[in-house]
Amino acid sequence: MKTSRFRPGASSARIGCWALVTSLNAAGCAPVPNPHTVADYQANARLRARTLAHCANDPGQLRTTADCVNARQAEHLAGLGSLRALAPLNVP
Repeated sequence: MKTSRFRPGASSARIGCWALVTSLNAAGCAPVPNPHTVADYQANARLRARTLAHCANDPGQLRTTADCVNARQAEHLAGLGSLRALAPLNVP
């Protein structure tokens, strides 16, 4: 006569828990999409504007993501421009 260490039905519960943990673990290992670089955003103003609008829509969650940081930096650099392009000040 075979005696089990577990109560009847516990085996199926253990298998169910194992399946749940395994599936959650696999979902957590999904590859993270590669963020665009600052150079990508500098070269593509339309992509930069779309990303900045997306980041502005949910700043609490997206403020520190790589895409939002890189898009803001590219916008900052594009907004500065070159000092040589400015008109002369004509100070007396």
